[in-house]
Amino acid sequence: MRQHSGPGRRAGGSILRHAAVAGLAGLVLAGVVGGLVGDVETALSAVAGALVVLLVMLVGLIGISAVVAADVSLSMAGAAVVYIGQIVLIVAALLVLRDRDWLDGRAFAVAAIGQVLLMQVAQVVGYGRGREAVDVRMPESGAGEGSGP
Repeated sequence: MRQHSGPGRRAGGSILRHAAVAGLAGLVLAGVVGGLVGDVETALSAVAGALVVLLVMLVGLIGISAVVAADVSLSMAGAAVVYIGQIVLIVAALLVLRDRDWLDGRAFAVAAIGQVLLMQVAQVVGYGRGREAVDVRMPESGAGEGSGP
């Protein structure tokens, strides 16, 4: 049964939950697949790529939730700030990790791309499951209401 929104329930909660669960599953999957196709460094690199994406996308979802809840006239500017912030976080992570001896760039990139796709699908599913049907009943027009000749 679908939950209905009430006091204290955030509109994007379903999206955030689905993305977080999928991201954690993707993190484990990246480590397992990285370990199966390579060595420990490959697995560690894959986990690092999936973790960076998980954190950046969750921060972005929280940020965009704040933008949507704020003044509607600032939504485009707010969304741009969130997007640029995500890019800055990814670049910062790459700068921190780039000179590590254990980093396998290909495993990092493949896991990061896979994690983005997985979390995007989860966000769409979360959006679909978080929507609520609106039941609007229009009043019936009758002859006795003076609605015409």
